[in-house]
Amino acid sequence: MIANADITIFNKWYNRETRLDEWKRTQISGVNWYGGRAVSVTDSGLQSADTYIVRIPAASAPEGKQFALPEIYAAAESGDLAGLWTLQAGDIVVRGLIADDIAKAADVTGRYSQCFTVTGWRDNRRGSPAVQHWRIDGA
Repeated sequence: MIANADITIFNKWYNRETRLDEWKRTQISGVNWYGGRAVSVTDSGLQSADTYIVRIPAASAPEGKQFALPEIYAAAESGDLAGLWTLQAGDIVVRGLIADDIAKAADVTGRYSQCFTVTGWRDNRRGSPAVQHWRIDGA
């Protein structure tokens, strides 16, 4: 897998005390970014949309953070989130290492041209270490 980008993932987390969504930032270097505008033919004509696929090699997992399944991440306490990252539908991925924190999704989608919302993901950490990765699909 050829690494051609760095990304920042903003994981959505519901704070049970404040009853508000919070966005937790994780930077990951050395991923494979593929995407752009795709066109499909439907009964009503041509429709276009942005589609993206990002593959994160297991070796590129962020240092000091452990991958957590979405349900474990959602149940974690606020103080534990600094050591966790996850992939889940609704998260936001931005191409590049972003240093800013955000308060809402519009803070990202309105500011960065190469970003997408996660629509699906797969944990492909099986087989030889050279092919183990996480795959993120988005639009």
